Amino acid sequence: MGGKPGATASSIRSPFEGALVRLRAIEEHDVGWLNRHFWNPNVTRFLEVVWPEPAEATREYVERARRSEDAITFLVETHAGERVGACGLEGVKGRVRAADMGIWIDEPFWSRGYGTDAVRTVCRFGFREMNLQRIELHVYDFNDRGIRAYRKAGFREEGRLRGDQFVDGHPVDVLVMGLLADELIDA
Repeated sequence: MGGKPGATASSIRSPFEGALVRLRAIEEHDVGWLNRHFWNPNVTRFLEVVWPEPAEATREYVERARRSEDAITFLVETHAGERVGACGLEGVKGRVRAADMGIWIDEPFWSRGYGTDAVRTVCRFGFREMNLQRIELHVYDFNDRGIRAYRKAGFREEGRLRGDQFVDGHPVDVLVMGLLADELIDA
């Protein structure tokens, strides 16, 4: 059996499991939950999407993501099976072994470690299972909670896109952050 010397099947952590969360495929019964919780204005305030969509549009997005050859999207849930958000890797570029990461966590689960754990888990999956070398993300400069989670996983600020997005009636800067495979802090 492969893996670490002395490891047993029961001691090997699933690539989809973190300390607090697990990542899983989005199922049909998740579509309504995703649509209701994603379109919370307190959640979308931190994302580049702002126009609410009907559940059918969410269903179409999930189906497109499922068929995509350059993206993978996961539902984020606690070990007890409670849904807390979604994350994924998109724009996967095989030749350069890179992808862009996206994540959102439902508001009742903020500041409880789920986001940080999901970031670490999806990055570990990308590096170890997809053979990526680099993961990049964009984050609004006022998203302190997100920036803290990304830094805890090892992301570093690599640039700033000045006035790149328009939020709450004014332009905001977007930070470009990157993580290389050997920089992941997988605590």
